[in-house]
Amino acid sequence: MDIKRFTGKEGELVSAEAALRLTRLYQARQNEILERGDNYVKAEFFGIHTFNELISMHGDKCAGFRIYYGIREEEENASEHKRITGREIMKKPTSRLILVPVDEDGNDLTASAQLGGLKDMPAMKEVMLGGPLCPSQC
Repeated sequence: MDIKRFTGKEGELVSAEAALRLTRLYQARQNEILERGDNYVKAEFFGIHTFNELISMHGDKCAGFRIYYGIREEEENASEHKRITGREIMKKPTSRLILVPVDEDGNDLTASAQLGGLKDMPAMKEVMLGGPLCPSQC
């Protein structure tokens, strides 16, 4: 069996109209997400300089990115809420994207995770997450 190698040309460019059809299907679930008690995330922004920094760590080894879906507990508009009311608010499950550089063989380029996260080893910044969330921050 031949192993498919990544070329850096994976994915496809589509019209904004085609993408809008997909995002509308997700956005129609906003009430369901909020009723479940989760924060609703419409989109997440990542800056070009952070992308460039992540790519430069790996040079030509980086054929592209794998984007994982994750959830972490976050406060929606927590600092604004506390400023107005003086009270903390509960954290809610919040969808997050985790962008991981990948080589042409499909391997995540995450050395520290492959080393098992040794206790005394400083954490390496080798994946991207935590962009401003829309609609609340962008």
